[in-house]
Amino acid sequence: MRRPIVVANWKMHTHSADAGILATSVRNNVADFEGVSIIICPPMIWLTEVASIIGKGGRLEVGAQNAFFEAEGAYTGEVSPTMIKDVANYVIVGHSERREYFGETDLDVNEKTIAALKAGLTPIICVGERKKKNNPDEPVSELIEALAHIPKKNYKDIIVAYEPVWAIGTGENADPIYVSKIITKLREIVHSNTSILYGGSVNSGNAESYAKMPQVDGLLVGGASLRAADFVKICRTWSLSKNFKNDLFVIKEEDEDSN
Repeated sequence: MRRPIVVANWKMHTHSADAGILATSVRNNVADFEGVSIIICPPMIWLTEVASIIGKGGRLEVGAQNAFFEAEGAYTGEVSPTMIKDVANYVIVGHSERREYFGETDLDVNEKTIAALKAGLTPIICVGERKKKNNPDEPVSELIEALAHIPKKNYKDIIVAYEPVWAIGTGENADPIYVSKIITKLREIVHSNTSILYGGSVNSGNAESYAKMPQVDGLLVGGASLRAADFVKICRTWSLSKNFKNDLFVIKEEDEDSN
């Protein structure tokens, strides 16, 4: 069974003091949460600072919001996956804001995914349709392109985040049943052990509705991750909900074995 994952994407928010306070508050309040992996993706400039605050071996891990596809070179302003690997284990690639504001293409996302895997990072690949429609073609196509030239044996080493663009930052989260249908289509492309998350106007009020969907393995949280209390509540909701499901799954298996 895939382990539930909740990812915080702070985007271009927080100053040094804010980042430290937010990371400390989350760290202190999720210490006893079981059954859920929690990843914080702060702005690149605070990555080392946040990593030092949350420490190693605890409930929290850190990830970067982006990476370049070369290991090193004369690329002023860029950060390579090998540099990120010194302080983090995850990197977000292909976020719709990178596509919209920085012109990233499917080829760019593919090259970054390959570079991340080579560096030993787990890429969190974002896919999603731009307009609201009941059609998985766009996110499916983006995922296929992102995985080009990557051996299927490596699919278990990635995370997919389904983020319909029309839901990001709009306050209009996608219906959980709709999300489940799209994720089911994405699941046909990847490994059975590949975690697939949902993101798009996620908050503490609607997080449980996705946790109830067996197809959804976790959440990529934007604005709500900047409010410690809200983010902790989301993580708690997923921890409790998925642990409950896991318990039922184990009980069912034991019952079948006894028959």
